[in-house]
Amino acid sequence: MGDGSGGTEGLLAWDARGATARDRYARLRARARYPDAARAFARAMLTQAETDRALDAILKDAGRNVAAKCLAYLHVTGGLTLPRLKALCASTGLVSPGRARLLLIYLRHLGYATPSPRGDPKAPTRYDPTAQFLETWRRQMRATLESVAVLESEVSGVITRLDQPAVFDSYVRCISEAYLEGLKDIDTGDPFFQTFMHRYAGTQIVHSLVIAASDAFPPQDPIAFNSTETAKRFSVSRLHVRRMMDAAQRTGLLRLTEGALVWTPEGRAAVDHIYATQLIVFLVSAARTVRTCLQPAESTGAA
Repeated sequence: MGDGSGGTEGLLAWDARGATARDRYARLRARARYPDAARAFARAMLTQAETDRALDAILKDAGRNVAAKCLAYLHVTGGLTLPRLKALCASTGLVSPGRARLLLIYLRHLGYATPSPRGDPKAPTRYDPTAQFLETWRRQMRATLESVAVLESEVSGVITRLDQPAVFDSYVRCISEAYLEGLKDIDTGDPFFQTFMHRYAGTQIVHSLVIAASDAFPPQDPIAFNSTETAKRFSVSRLHVRRMMDAAQRTGLLRLTEGALVWTPEGRAAVDHIYATQLIVFLVSAARTVRTCLQPAESTGAA
């Protein structure tokens, strides 16, 4: 059960007319189970990666993750072509248009995208998501939604209906648009983003640290840390992990001691903001999906 009202009104309030980003952050942080939702999200992301090698390769790299999100979004809004992928990648500010072609090749390599039968030979080739990708992405979305169901139980109505094409398409569209909106609240050039989000497996390492900290969210007490074990767990080199941690120390995000690390106040604030932004995206997207296709027509006005 969620710790909010537990009804549709509570969920729809996340996307109420006039609600500002500041309102949403304050509301989320006031929830007693916000730390539970953050840790549930971190745990879900690691579990999904551990059980699906192709998805793991996507989640380890920011560019690949953006490309997969673009594949899903463009599929439900007219179809994926290289020009559309370049334009959407550029709009995120996370991936350069020049990398779009390589990312599309990688999605095809994973068996996530395939060229559709040619229509107009002069038109750009259109790519369709494969059944494998759609099932993987549906499972991924279900896992992320389950992390915020502890805050608003009405989210379960979206979770149980994701197999319905209309609900799936609506949620894909809503979450993609909410991500683009949420990027306005994130400085992709800040030390945390550059140190962890843009480094291979950096996001997964942060997830593991969030789960390992049982004291609070964001983590406050020292967290046991071993670079060799971390490197082995996430299939990266120990040098890669050491450079990441050195960069985090150099930019004032954390302090390393013998066998442990401690997030600084700046680091804790950054972790809090990143997780809060993503949880809000899930809540807003679920609210919009409910309003779009799970409410009677006469009840679809803004809350």
